[in-house]
Amino acid sequence: MKPKIIGGVVLIVAALTFLMFGSLKDSAMYYLTVSELFAKTEISLKGGLRVNGYVAPASIRWNAKKGETRFLLFEGKDSLRVCYKGVAPDRLADTQQVVVEGRMSSDRELQATKILLKCPSKYEEKKQADGASQ
Repeated sequence: MKPKIIGGVVLIVAALTFLMFGSLKDSAMYYLTVSELFAKTEISLKGGLRVNGYVAPASIRWNAKKGETRFLLFEGKDSLRVCYKGVAPDRLADTQQVVVEGRMSSDRELQATKILLKCPSKYEEKKQADGASQ
């Protein structure tokens, strides 16, 4: 092959590799529980976070004027305020286990960009009396 073609192929592969790793780095988020988040001494306000916890009972508030949903995410005795711009998922409910993605604000409130609901146990496969699955 000609050196120009080989050089061009190497340059294209290098550029694609750089773009791929650059996008992976930007989309990477920490996965923490609420307790782990508060155990950290320093929480970055720049980077994204992914926090797992439970929706506190009677904490879900929808503000139609602002178009936002607010609730408390808890684990054990630790709780975190969450603000989500937009309509929350229909199945968001008290004590529902959720994973919330977003950024921490300076007043220690998670500004959520995504709410992921964990599947309730009623969707898990039931076992028969002898221990075999259906």
